[in-house]
Amino acid sequence: MDKLKEHYENLIKQYREIFVTVLNTMQGEINQLKHEEIDNYLNVEVETHLNLQRKLIKERRNNYSCKMCGACCRLAISEFSPTELLQKSLNGDKYAKEFISVFTPYNDESEAEKQFKLYVDLINETGEKVYYYHCNKVTEDNKCSDYENRPSICRDYPDNPIQMLHPTCAYIGWHESIQKIVLTIKAITEIREHFRNELKKGNI
Repeated sequence: MDKLKEHYENLIKQYREIFVTVLNTMQGEINQLKHEEIDNYLNVEVETHLNLQRKLIKERRNNYSCKMCGACCRLAISEFSPTELLQKSLNGDKYAKEFISVFTPYNDESEAEKQFKLYVDLINETGEKVYYYHCNKVTEDNKCSDYENRPSICRDYPDNPIQMLHPTCAYIGWHESIQKIVLTIKAITEIREHFRNELKKGNI
């Protein structure tokens, strides 16, 4: 438990360091551009770089395969409540729409603890506010009863390696090998959105 908590804390520290580095780099590049070149930089050049990094992540993922521990089906987490996910879905959020089509919220945290207490305890120690969900289609032997029709949110799992994986997950090795890449992508995405907004406001 202590090692997992330490890993999470180091992850936050690493992200902060990467965020500052990316911010300084992108700010420096934007400062060298003409005003009319900034939009192309943010929406074309940066996106091309992000796509190359995403491709690398997927390539590394191919070196791992699911061992059917059932953790991802029996205990999915989200920072959003069921109501928030529904609203995001109605607003056109594809991920939210797929999530609520698969996962049902637990009535309370104690139900989630019965499935994977170690993982719930770890999340609680981080202080993060999350909501716990589960899939009703998982069988007793941890197989999907509707495998051929499973949505992309299941086919692509784990597509969000920033989220902590359960210790039993076979993708732990992959998760660790691409952590820096993912944190960098997250930082670039957030910072790009900031510069996009500043560009719209005429501040750059």
